[in-house]
Amino acid sequence: MNAEQIIKTQLTFYREGNAGCLFAAHASAEPAKFGWYLAVSEVDQQQIETLIQSAIADEKVSTQSIIFPKVLVWDDLKALLLTLVKIPTISLGQDDECEGCARQSLFTEIVFRCKPKPEYQQVMKESDPGVLHVAHMDMQGMRENKFKSLWYGSMNHVEEILGRSSDLRSKAKTTFAIPLNLYQELKKGTP
Repeated sequence: MNAEQIIKTQLTFYREGNAGCLFAAHASAEPAKFGWYLAVSEVDQQQIETLIQSAIADEKVSTQSIIFPKVLVWDDLKALLLTLVKIPTISLGQDDECEGCARQSLFTEIVFRCKPKPEYQQVMKESDPGVLHVAHMDMQGMRENKFKSLWYGSMNHVEEILGRSSDLRSKAKTTFAIPLNLYQELKKGTP
């Protein structure tokens, strides 16, 4: 698959509601409308760094996805993580083990906010001003009832996937999604 096909496949996965967040499902129909841009990358420090800096510099980009289609098994994931820790703009700060698999995808992917959160007239849940969540994507022109439907629907959908309600550990500041088979390999302790 070429980069365009990989991005299209990943967006279809989200649009069909296969990940926990229904906002991602909604935004995946027209990602550029919401400032969400996707790129495909090798596990290469310079390429990843360039994609991050380009996203920060581009006024149109508020949320960036970097998809790593060749990260398929534990050794690939380890190589990616060892590369990410070398990049000054990346902080891999969560030491807690992930419980559940709400952040699943067809391809390994990181998704992050690269612009300040929008000035909302109304917020569903307060967060510190310096904390950015993927959920701070600007849902332009969305009616309140649609927004609340996606908000509460996401909470319910994540609970279905995790088998419990979401908590601070399951809220995405940066989403690191991996294919289900790789997650299952990690859970079995294969590495």
